[in-house]
Amino acid sequence: MLLDDKKIIARIDAGNVRASIEALPDQVEVAWREARKVRVPASYRQAEEIVVAGMGGSTLSADIVKSVYGGALRVPFSFINGYHLPGSVGKNSAVIVSSYSGTTEEALACFAEARKRGAKLLGIASGGSLAARLKCAKAPAYLFEPVFNPCNQPRLGGGYMTAGLLGLLSSFKGFSLDAEELKALPSRLRRRAEAWRPQVMTRDNPAKLTARALHGTVPIIVSAEHLAGNGHALQNQIHESAKQFCAAFPLPEMNHHLMEGLNFPLAAKKLLGFLFLESKLYSERLRLRVKVTQKALAKQGFGFSSWQAVEPTRLGQAFEALSFGSWVSFYMAIENKANPSNIPWVDFFKKEFARG
Repeated sequence: MLLDDKKIIARIDAGNVRASIEALPDQVEVAWREARKVRVPASYRQAEEIVVAGMGGSTLSADIVKSVYGGALRVPFSFINGYHLPGSVGKNSAVIVSSYSGTTEEALACFAEARKRGAKLLGIASGGSLAARLKCAKAPAYLFEPVFNPCNQPRLGGGYMTAGLLGLLSSFKGFSLDAEELKALPSRLRRRAEAWRPQVMTRDNPAKLTARALHGTVPIIVSAEHLAGNGHALQNQIHESAKQFCAAFPLPEMNHHLMEGLNFPLAAKKLLGFLFLESKLYSERLRLRVKVTQKALAKQGFGFSSWQAVEPTRLGQAFEALSFGSWVSFYMAIENKANPSNIPWVDFFKKEFARG
């Protein structure tokens, strides 16, 4: 079987994505320890809003953090994927510019806007122009060496970006983080991921079985509440790692429109493959929505698969889902015989765009 052939996996995975996925707990451990040491001025802690600016894999962390903590935050928290900050951003706002590479032009544009408006600047980067500008501005920043992401793809640096963001946010009045939980999280992630590693045969490996179920389909990721950000993250990883089109829909929003959008084209019943990210920590009404949504899909002739997060906390489940999703997208790439580290069309776009 393809997914159990170590030689084939190694040949397809020429960029060593596997090692980056395996190192997620190490990323979390290092980032949480280092980012908490960043000195954030007392004046920043009273910010009336927090905005994270970045693109692609560099802001998946903000989506995950907002999904996990959104309902408990005492200050507005948002993230921007584009060139411009919200009109509300000013001297009482904290702007965290996030760019794994430090070269993303949209993030750099937001950096310039934030400085012009007198916002409280922070940043996360592994280097590049952003790191240099943050240093020049003497802005608090988590600048890391991505030694635990050998493939060097931002979407596989989620441990650095997410735990790093949490480390910076731990200084703000609106965030109440459990330091002991984050300290214990890496070892728990290592144990959870044992069942998803390549040496575990497909018949016993939930990540491989999920990848096989989604192979040849247009995956539709369904998530909710604290795992909504993970739906977006998995969509990103499937696009870039597996080179396969994917869409993500959160509950309850999808119940108000997508249910009627599945009638046509008729080929949709053969093409769409639904994956539910489930959790017993969802609210009672959301758990009911999952069941009724699955019933409605079955009555319309659609198949679906499901994965259940089991960590005891919402944050733990978000990192658990990030790890599981990384393995799923990796195995989907292997099924597609596509090198999961290469992003030729993103690179083509950047090259052509730079020409003007």
